[in-house]
Amino acid sequence: MPTTVRSLAAAAAALLASLLPGLPAAAAPGVTVLYWGLSNPRGLAFDADGDLYVVEAGRGADGAADPVCLPRPQGEGCFGPTGAVGRLTPDGYERLVTGLPSLAGPDGTEAIGPTDIAFTRHGHSLLTIGLSEDPKVRAELPAPGQLMGGLFTLRRDPKSWLTLSLYPELVADVAGYEALANPDRGEVDSNPQSVAYDPEGAVVSDAGANALFHVDPDGAVSTLAVLPNREAVAPPSFGLPPGTTVGMQTVPMGVAVHGGAYYVVELTGSPFPTGGARVWRIVPGQAPAVYAEGLTAAVDLAFGPDGSLYVLEFTHTSMFGPGRGIGALMRVRHAGATPELVLDDINFPGGLTIRGGSAFLTDCSTCATGGRVLKVTLPR
Repeated sequence: MPTTVRSLAAAAAALLASLLPGLPAAAAPGVTVLYWGLSNPRGLAFDADGDLYVVEAGRGADGAADPVCLPRPQGEGCFGPTGAVGRLTPDGYERLVTGLPSLAGPDGTEAIGPTDIAFTRHGHSLLTIGLSEDPKVRAELPAPGQLMGGLFTLRRDPKSWLTLSLYPELVADVAGYEALANPDRGEVDSNPQSVAYDPEGAVVSDAGANALFHVDPDGAVSTLAVLPNREAVAPPSFGLPPGTTVGMQTVPMGVAVHGGAYYVVELTGSPFPTGGARVWRIVPGQAPAVYAEGLTAAVDLAFGPDGSLYVLEFTHTSMFGPGRGIGALMRVRHAGATPELVLDDINFPGGLTIRGGSAFLTDCSTCATGGRVLKVTLPR
């Protein structure tokens, strides 16, 4: 049964927003908390009926005894089938797909799992499930872990004809393609992130492979672009001589299809310099071109009704020290324009979509149970 959003839940969400620093309150001008209590929420999208689907990366092992765990840069990740896809309507929130793979810290935070969802106007769906590992580690995981690193479509479960229960059907093994092709010639690592439809199939950004992939209707994967790495000045916390530069990966995240081109936003890798993230414009057959720069640790993007590009920043100032995780929604009016602040003090935002004159985004995207969906009125 769906979880009904009652006045008590709305009051609790407002109280939560007032108690947690760095979060826009429910009563803040132009900001509404639509739902809270999600597990590491990431991408979101509207279907053809106008319902909002939200992807949850899950809580990993969620306290299960003797879980399978893997070492990760951010700390040990333990596996469990706690990822989900839910639907938010005026009647409440219902998880329609459950049991999806999730790797998270022992406390359920910073999960890797389901990452993004997209719909066509005919109702067809695509879902990405992340990995952030060498694809060969999937053999070490329990059965649901074999889904990690893949692109899926959601099908109606014939066993649950009384409810709108869905299950994922594999479209393409994106991580498998990275293992075979390794287009950036670097470390074999796959972490499918954002997905978007195009007229000839779909595009997937892979944050591990540092590449943008195309998936045709038959599930064949090909490389559209490899995004270049570069040098960045090491921050003082690295303990290196002033002015020392270190290699920095691109780490592509959100992707959008607009006007016959692909737009990809980069998180960047460590040291995540303030103002160092960019938006790329990619036209097949041409070298990737920088569309906008001056962003920080960007994770998603979407075009608004006025043609402006909106970018969601995981953090607006720094990934290290004060300001870490305090993100922002930015607007880029046109190619080369300086990004403008729309909304700041967003707590660890994860995903963005736009419908009409409003942006819808997830925040607390690394939280085990405190994730939210916000509605933000866009500027005119």
